[in-house]
Amino acid sequence: MKKSRRIGLIMIISGAALWGLSGPMIQWLFHHTELSSINFLVVRLLLAGFFILSYLFFRKKNVFGIWKHPRHWIQLIIFAVFGMLGAQYAFIEAIHVSNAVTAMLFQFFGPVLITIYVAIQIKRLPSLTQFLAIITALTGLYFLITNGSVENVVLSKKAIVFGVLTMLGFTFYTLHPASLINQWGTVVIVGWGMFIGGVVLFLSHQTFSVYSLTETLTMNTFSMMILIIITGTLSFLSYIGSLKYLSPTETSILASIEPLVAAIISVTWLNESFGAYQLLGGICIIVAVIFLTIPKKEDELYAATQKVS
Repeated sequence: MKKSRRIGLIMIISGAALWGLSGPMIQWLFHHTELSSINFLVVRLLLAGFFILSYLFFRKKNVFGIWKHPRHWIQLIIFAVFGMLGAQYAFIEAIHVSNAVTAMLFQFFGPVLITIYVAIQIKRLPSLTQFLAIITALTGLYFLITNGSVENVVLSKKAIVFGVLTMLGFTFYTLHPASLINQWGTVVIVGWGMFIGGVVLFLSHQTFSVYSLTETLTMNTFSMMILIIITGTLSFLSYIGSLKYLSPTETSILASIEPLVAAIISVTWLNESFGAYQLLGGICIIVAVIFLTIPKKEDELYAATQKVS
């Protein structure tokens, strides 16, 4: 195995594991504090965005160039508010009202919606493999929500609503900034997206204050919150870095360990339990997404995604 490939595998597996770990950590934080999703998200987005932009600035990257192009920074703000902030808020709330594994599986459903969206845009039916994967994913989502019985839905209405919003948010998060990423790079766009999203949430949430935050947190919970921010940021940077050494298909497949890690941590650390059909549903979603990330005409699907963005 080439050294560069080994580095890529280490980065993507580490990044996926860290993201899978961050979900249960967030769940633990909400269980042990009265911290609201909004207050947590303000801190997370502002600090993570500031860290990424500072890292780029000291690496002498063109961090501020995008603000010289009105069309681009308007797209950036739309992405920051509806993509970054919208997806993150729905994801955090889904964890808050259900659990980390459920939220991650809803997030993981995003590629299914992207496949359907691209098929509609290019006016072409999905391939047989894609169609079967979509049906498998929808079946998995049904099992996840109902545990095999429509009369005994295991998720609350809030959990379902925020789960669906998480799917939609991460779909928009993936599709909308494609042209911006081609022009300015992924790290610049996501760094600004986080920072702008944090600023918008801070300005719109008048009750936020550092004092109330310190009153809510103990040293242990504050340390956990900082650790969550660090692991989430390192996870993203590891994922992006792995793309230098691995193909997008390989990284997508290896990233499927995220919900698996979240499930293991939730069961062993948080003592979460899941119904047999819910577990089956999670497996169905993961398998479906893996098949969707290895289409026969990968380049064609990528080109179509760029076209509609």
